[in-house]
Amino acid sequence: MSRYAIILAAGKGERLWPLTSTRPKPLLPLPNGQSVISRIVEQVYHRVNGIVVVISDNIYGKLIREELTVKTSLPITYSIQHKKQGTAAAIEAGLKALPRSVDEVLIIHGDLFVEDKIFELVEKHSSPLIVGYQTSDPWEYGVLLASHNCLKDVVEKPNRSIVQEISPLINTGIYMLEKNLLEEAISKVKPSERGEYEATDALKYIARRKCIKIVYYDGVWIDIGRPWDLFSVYRFILRSLTSRRNEPILRGEIESNVEIRGPVVVTENAIVRSYSVIEGPAYIDGEVGPLARIRPGTFILADSYVGSHTEIKNSILFRGSKAPHLNYVGDSILGENVNLGAGTITANLRFDHKTIKMMLKGRIVDSGLKKFGTIIGDNAQTGINVSILPGKRIGAYSWVYPGLTVDSDIPDCKMAIPSPDKTRIEYIDISKKAGCPDYLSSL
Repeated sequence: MSRYAIILAAGKGERLWPLTSTRPKPLLPLPNGQSVISRIVEQVYHRVNGIVVVISDNIYGKLIREELTVKTSLPITYSIQHKKQGTAAAIEAGLKALPRSVDEVLIIHGDLFVEDKIFELVEKHSSPLIVGYQTSDPWEYGVLLASHNCLKDVVEKPNRSIVQEISPLINTGIYMLEKNLLEEAISKVKPSERGEYEATDALKYIARRKCIKIVYYDGVWIDIGRPWDLFSVYRFILRSLTSRRNEPILRGEIESNVEIRGPVVVTENAIVRSYSVIEGPAYIDGEVGPLARIRPGTFILADSYVGSHTEIKNSILFRGSKAPHLNYVGDSILGENVNLGAGTITANLRFDHKTIKMMLKGRIVDSGLKKFGTIIGDNAQTGINVSILPGKRIGAYSWVYPGLTVDSDIPDCKMAIPSPDKTRIEYIDISKKAGCPDYLSSL
């Protein structure tokens, strides 16, 4: 039988702003040089007869094409999702790009991080099937209702109070279906209350006509939908690289009087300068020191720099970012080419020790974390002695005036300055001065 994979990669990822101001979420970088989507492509290409990647018709679609051209040498077909919104519309676009000879379709959401064994599991079963996963917060996802191990219904984000009464398994966003039946189901989908064409409606249509087996998966499954999900992804990759050993892997240049403890990866491109301390688990692919301290859970990606008297704890620095002197970065993510002025501090603990809340897609969301710092978009910079309060974000290409305390999110392409009476933050548009690309204002 001929089997193709359709990878859904047309979404932007608004909850991951500002990291997704300059890239769609499938292009979020991973510490081993891959991106989220290039990893998925490599995981499935030898298990199927072909791959179709569904992308948007804007700059984000172009960026995905460019990424996969560079990161893989595999033949990939692209399909554009135009005006229709929603996952069913994305699947419809993917189906149109399939050869007529295809029998089965493996649907994969392009923002997932999973182990290879989830695809090994799929290969052991015949279609139609959906992969279910047990999570501690099922109310955040689509919950699968079953009858004799066949899919009966999908309840999207049910109320917490009733979760205990229904199935604990959620929809992983991975399913294998017969092409002809899927095409029929997609053609029957109508817009939902929010005006989108939902893939779950297609699943329900098929389930009324044929048993969709629910296959249970118990490995790593991470839906990268919130900024803090990246920490879990990065930690898993580091465990894989160190094979859960407690010894460092040192391949780069390490100067004298450096102290390294625990599972630390120093890549062949990295430099660790004198009198620096690195406490694992940590991943170093850039330059550290002299006199820097790297604490557990930190990832310094290629071309990034951590300078003297700077401390980084449980944080991710994307390619080219700099914390050059007298900085503290805790439980934070710095996008590409971020530059922190001397004395910039990220606060990662509320004064009342309560969990950190963030505004995600217009809604206040509790991260459940007592320690969480900031998210800074690509090419942003801070002046000297800037303080950033827990859970506040700085947009891509934005600047923060020296001495400012950031107590609210700063939009893309703005300079944050104190008001004349210094009681609030005001914003000045710096799109041209900061070199903001035109698409940031058009998307």
